Amino acid sequence: MQLSAMQALCSQRLNEASGAAYYPTAEITAAINEMYRFFVLLTLGLETTASWTPATGTTFFRMLTAFSDWIAPLRITNAAGQKVRPGRLEDLSSLDSAWVSSAGSPTRYVALGVDLVGLYKQPAISTTLKITYAKSPAALSGGTDVPLIPAEYHPKLVDGAIYRLRQVEGASEFAKTKPLMDGFLDAATAYGNYVRARNLGSRYDKVPFELEKFDRSKLYKFRPDLTPARVVKDVDA
Repeated sequence: MQLSAMQALCSQRLNEASGAAYYPTAEITAAINEMYRFFVLLTLGLETTASWTPATGTTFFRMLTAFSDWIAPLRITNAAGQKVRPGRLEDLSSLDSAWVSSAGSPTRYVALGVDLVGLYKQPAISTTLKITYAKSPAALSGGTDVPLIPAEYHPKLVDGAIYRLRQVEGASEFAKTKPLMDGFLDAATAYGNYVRARNLGSRYDKVPFELEKFDRSKLYKFRPDLTPARVVKDVDA
């Protein structure tokens, strides 16, 4: 589905088919893109492979400086095609107490936080690695732009966008959109399960978040630190 069709559908379902009175097209586009990025983040459904030449004598790297669309590493191999295996900080500390400063050919890596990756060993000479990583999508901007996820999930981006847009209305109007968000998460769960099986089959190092185990009720609860709404009762004079 093209972006223009998604915009028109979103406007129609917001009762603005005759023109953008309350929800400008730019705001609708931003909401669609937000849900597009969220869907890809939940499913790790987009990936790419690129060459990476880490700086010599360096252990830790911010991957977003090298790849602006970085989400998470899936597989790293060296020039000979040998896999650089994933690990944890405690694994490397047990293997080599001085691993942070050990130089040589990278054989293992750790992934921390959003984009921090550490190599063991740190490259002693210029080394080119091949890295496959889950990537975030480019924003949809032109009317003919099409999301890179399967077409069957495109309408769910509209559902999620309506949920996002109507948050500002609050109360019962916003409450009516809860089933739309549930449908969006159901779609992300289904596609995430497919991507998980695909990644396991490809022996990738990372699989998507297991949405089936997430308690969705937490999304719709009020913050416990907020003062309860005061109910005013009619009192007879």
